[in-house]
Amino acid sequence: MEKTFTPKRGRPDAKQVAAIDKAILATATRMFLELGYDGVAMENIATETGVSKGTLYARYPSKEALFTTVIQDRVSQWSLASAQQDHLLTDDIAERLHHHAQTIARSVLQTEVHAFQLLTLANRERFPELARAMYEAGYLYIVRLISNDISEAAKRDGIPARDPSAIARMFVSAITGWELQESSAGPIKEAEFIKAARQTVELFMAGRASW
Repeated sequence: MEKTFTPKRGRPDAKQVAAIDKAILATATRMFLELGYDGVAMENIATETGVSKGTLYARYPSKEALFTTVIQDRVSQWSLASAQQDHLLTDDIAERLHHHAQTIARSVLQTEVHAFQLLTLANRERFPELARAMYEAGYLYIVRLISNDISEAAKRDGIPARDPSAIARMFVSAITGWELQESSAGPIKEAEFIKAARQTVELFMAGRASW
């Protein structure tokens, strides 16, 4: 396996430090997905990245710390990609919920996202902090976004929302839960998932007075 990073002589400058961090995360991400959590050793990550064990451990004192950072980095990248069209949305709550629903559906179907979900679920009993990182950086991120949209819409439209956070949680869970159950019978097509997400929005909008 070709090393992902080639160190330069002397003390690394800021650009070199950033390159080292990027290389470590790229290597760790690939290895965790290919080999699973238990199949990866810190020494192997250092070797394949092309850095010393001291360099790796100076940044990440444990495999759990590195895996947590990998999750946070990937979720951050997924969130940035998903938010690219957010600025084009109007203030209409139905439009915003449709956007969020489709974003959730498309994200869940991404191979990498699905793989990391399985990886964290497989290790959540031994390392609950890993699953917690995915929960906070992924699930709670979109919940807060939707909760804020519901709160702002309530003010604009003069339709009170008693518990925006609870509604946002139910909304996200309805979409991701549908995928979890339906995928048990086989792969889900994107168009099928988008249709289910759209129907979920319609149901929630029909019950808006109960929010």
